[in-house]
Amino acid sequence: MYYNNFSKKAYSSWEEVPALIALEDAAVLLGLSIESVRRYCVTKDLPAVQIGKQWRIDKQKLMEKFGYK
Repeated sequence: MYYNNFSKKAYSSWEEVPALIALEDAAVLLGLSIESVRRYCVTKDLPAVQIGKQWRIDKQKLMEKFGYK
């Protein structure tokens, strides 16, 4: 189970994760710091879209990049 203290969301499987993932949720799912995931987004190592000050990451691309099926 993945639990995010920021958004108070819990996911027990990847099927429950939304198609577009917030930066904080992606960090929890990957076991990385928020800054590490932000750096991946800024350097385009992780395909993401910035909307204002917030980042959204495509779930399928994140799963492909980090080898999740």
